[in-house]
Amino acid sequence: MVKATRRDALGGGAALAGWLTAGGASALETGGGATGAPVDPRVEYAPSPIGLDEPRPRLMWRPPAVGQSAYQVQVAGSEAELAAGRPVWDSGKVASADAVEAVYAGPPLASRQRRAWRVRLWDTADRAGAWSAPAAFEMGLLDPADWGEAAWIGRNLAPPRGWADQVLTVDFTLKGRFFDVLLRARPEGKTYGEAYVLRIGEVEGAPSLMVQVRQYPGGASPQVKLRKLKTTPLPAAFATLAGQRRRLAITAKGATLSVSLDGVVIDTLDDATQAEGTFGFLAPEAGAAVIHGVGLTAPDRPGFETRFEGGDNPFTGGDPGPDGLTIAAGVPGKDIMLPLAHPAPLLRRGFEVAGLVARARLYVAAGGWADFSLNGRAIGAGPLATGWTAYDKRVLYAAHDVTALIGEGRNVLAAELGRGWYGVTEPNEWYFHKAPWTAEPAMRARLEIVRADGEVQVLVTNPSWKSADGPTLFDSIYAGERHDARLEPRGWRTAAFDDAAWEPARVAKAPAGRLVAAIHEPVTGVATHRPVATREVSPGVWVFDFGRIITGQPVLAAAGPAGRTISLVLAEKPRKDGTIQVASGLIDAQLLTFRYTLAGTGPETWRPAFGYGGFRYVQVTGLAGPPAPDTVTAVEVHSAVASIGTFDCGDALLNQIHDAARQGLLNNLHAAQTDTPTLEKNGWTGDAQASSAAAAVNFDVARTWTKWLDDFGDAQAPSGELPEIVPTTPFYGYENSPGWNYIWGPTPAWDVAAFILPEEMALRFGDRRIEARTQAMRRRLADYTATFIKGPDFRYDRGLGEYAAAGPTGPVDATSTAFFFHMLTGAAASARQLGQAEEAARYAALAAQVREAYNRRYWDAAGRRYLAPATGGKPAVYAQTMNVLPVALGLVPDGQAQAVVDGLAADLVAKNYRLDVGVYALRYLPRLLGDHGHGDVAYRVATRTDEPSWGFWLKNDIRSMPEGWGLGARSWNHHYFASISSWFYEGLAGLRPTAPGYARLQARPILPTGLDRAGATILTPRGLAASHWRREPDGLAVLEVAIPGACVAEAWLPNGGERLPRAPAGARFLRKEAGCAVYAVPPGRGAFRFKPKAG
Repeated sequence: MVKATRRDALGGGAALAGWLTAGGASALETGGGATGAPVDPRVEYAPSPIGLDEPRPRLMWRPPAVGQSAYQVQVAGSEAELAAGRPVWDSGKVASADAVEAVYAGPPLASRQRRAWRVRLWDTADRAGAWSAPAAFEMGLLDPADWGEAAWIGRNLAPPRGWADQVLTVDFTLKGRFFDVLLRARPEGKTYGEAYVLRIGEVEGAPSLMVQVRQYPGGASPQVKLRKLKTTPLPAAFATLAGQRRRLAITAKGATLSVSLDGVVIDTLDDATQAEGTFGFLAPEAGAAVIHGVGLTAPDRPGFETRFEGGDNPFTGGDPGPDGLTIAAGVPGKDIMLPLAHPAPLLRRGFEVAGLVARARLYVAAGGWADFSLNGRAIGAGPLATGWTAYDKRVLYAAHDVTALIGEGRNVLAAELGRGWYGVTEPNEWYFHKAPWTAEPAMRARLEIVRADGEVQVLVTNPSWKSADGPTLFDSIYAGERHDARLEPRGWRTAAFDDAAWEPARVAKAPAGRLVAAIHEPVTGVATHRPVATREVSPGVWVFDFGRIITGQPVLAAAGPAGRTISLVLAEKPRKDGTIQVASGLIDAQLLTFRYTLAGTGPETWRPAFGYGGFRYVQVTGLAGPPAPDTVTAVEVHSAVASIGTFDCGDALLNQIHDAARQGLLNNLHAAQTDTPTLEKNGWTGDAQASSAAAAVNFDVARTWTKWLDDFGDAQAPSGELPEIVPTTPFYGYENSPGWNYIWGPTPAWDVAAFILPEEMALRFGDRRIEARTQAMRRRLADYTATFIKGPDFRYDRGLGEYAAAGPTGPVDATSTAFFFHMLTGAAASARQLGQAEEAARYAALAAQVREAYNRRYWDAAGRRYLAPATGGKPAVYAQTMNVLPVALGLVPDGQAQAVVDGLAADLVAKNYRLDVGVYALRYLPRLLGDHGHGDVAYRVATRTDEPSWGFWLKNDIRSMPEGWGLGARSWNHHYFASISSWFYEGLAGLRPTAPGYARLQARPILPTGLDRAGATILTPRGLAASHWRREPDGLAVLEVAIPGACVAEAWLPNGGERLPRAPAGARFLRKEAGCAVYAVPPGRGAFRFKPKAG
């Protein structure tokens, strides 16, 4: 695989030991230059952002190695005014080591206002340093009135209708027992739950036609009812159906259905259950039938016809070939439907600029995706950049500096609109096709141009824009895209294009949500991959293997005659015969299928605009001949977060696990921490809390998480309940909704993410504002949870507790109530921080009651451990999860934590280091073992290669994080098992914060038997921190540390607590604790030599 470089913020982990022993240090390594000036100035975590709508933005920087005791910020109207000493706000000297939350307190900021700023610091000796280089920020449109006359516009605004009266003909050859034709089908419930189902073939023991009707009962039911209307034996002439080409004709007129086979009327019946809809097929087994052609005529509207020429396939599944469409193609039991969807609309607006341009800004919001360009040049990071929200609550807009894209004279703005989550058509488990915001794609834009002569020119979206149907005939966040290049107007994105024949754009109904600026990292292409292997698995069927699972988009480079369709199907897993396992599940469609019809104009390159997914393999049909090396490549797509951590050690397996964990986290980061991008793409809250420490130590997720936590607030019900996925619809994840909670009920292990993510942001990034920003939401959640986990028992056994476990985990309550306790302690801590003493006392008192009840129920005082109580004559049971969470979350009786962890270690040793835990206990388990003297046990657990283990996946060539421990896991593209990566940093390398924003940190490594070195670097808010140890030939060990300025640090040497005869300059012995000699370490670099203690 050849991968375009995604530069880590710190470089490769393998170089760690080298720079620590090198003679000099770069500005990045020390956090500042030789002048002592701060570096990396940011506003709300973003470098020089455009489009802020935070009225009191936070100014951020990284201090130099000499530290920080005070700062001074100046903000001016321009860089020139700043240099001239004419600020509009001067903070004066502020005694603070905080480099994250210097809040702007100058004159109120106005829409579009640009400000330049700089900062200087005083070191710990109160010496003033140099000013930083100037930085800037620019406000967005702060008032809805700032959008002026800009309207929401689109093209085909009414959803396409299905057919009522019609004649449907299907030419087919039966290959299996039978297949179904679906008529007047509509997406109700989780499938096309409203439809007539006409089954033809071997039915009830004889060649027959059976007519059934599907009905979705509504309410809280997730099921569809199937009612048989009639079974009619076929005439003797059709005694043999299989292998013979036939024509089925269905005439629907009002409530009457008439069915004929090869012109012979088989049956006529009357039923008025279903009035209109689309049509399609359903097959119980792969290859049940070949559909050679389909035709539909209707008296009141255009019909439909396809013969699958050139490999084209307008349906949501099946495998097109020379003889037609094979149903099903590896996805039996899925509806294969003609989607009711308009082509992606094209919109454009030409305009003249009479003079040179001094400044231009484009503000754009979309319902769905907007692929924008100006004079044929792309704007921003692509159509997926902003991610998505619950559009009835919040709609994100982006601000772009387009000054360089506009010229004097004729210009044109152009956009293609995709459906995204705004216009989902496929029925699915989460009811996104029924979301309250569902509509056809639309956009709103405002272009402001300031000419060099001072004149201002404004262009807004309105009916003066022109529109046309585009070449993207269908796009789906789940199913993929269908693109016919023959239909693309050549040059439509350029100013020279003649759009006289295009129609005026139409004004759309605005989404109900408020417009909010998006300043989180864009979801965009970050790397290009080439296949590591290509294989023809059957004649004309090619499989491209990219070596590992990524999330992204395929790129096709091909040539051929006009009308030839090339199909690309993305998948995670191969079958034994080398073909792919086509993805399906929870969405009523074949997933990740991309079809491109050639224009026939020579070499053509196509990358889907709106669809993405997780895949390792791309199965391709329709090529004119053997592929070239670059016929199919892949673009990796995720939130473009910066890498802030590196880890490397002497165990190749652990390095591979770390790499797979990072890949899993990125594969599932798309403006939210999502899951299984091959299948769902949902923001499962519990999954994210499990991997949150790993995400925050590896990547700068602060901006993306801030956006996502706003989604939490949007999703919260008036009762305080949170759904398990965010964003979501009102029909999933709430009490009495037809989705998750209909079956399981509220789930505290998921809901607690609303507490854990802000806690991680405060700890890792020093973000205290997020506590205040989310406190009301978290307080309502804790109070809601207290309505069903009530005293005196505080017990909750419904729903799910530990998840994706490898063995027994104890009662659901043991997990759920433990996380409720964490909600309460978190709510108390947040209230204390915000000066709310009464609230803090209320939550602390309730937490104490929960702790007492929990220990009364589960604590085995004699064994100094937690047990699942004896029930039904069965003895009490030990479970690893039950003995991890109480220690990690603070439930364990005072003074008993060591005993509990000792028992946990003994259980693991007795089981040959086999894990029984799921994702929630796994997050804490390795660190608890290491911190309580069982580092060797943690290391043995991490380096196992039999199931369940990370090494087992790698042994089976899975270089990502599957959804479950076994190879039969539904998806091999998840992230919650990536939690092990945080232990690599905080356990093996020992680099961990002990106060918000790394104001205090420890270098506290464990040195397990069998490992000769380990180290990590983290770019903290205060600069680069590092911890690296290695064993020496003389039996001693060396711990090298790098401590950033404005940081109080300790080095914990695992040497039994013995004071060293000689310590590095500036290091000071503090105490003996947990078998370690603890030293205070000043900012800078130092090395400790010591004799390690086994363990």
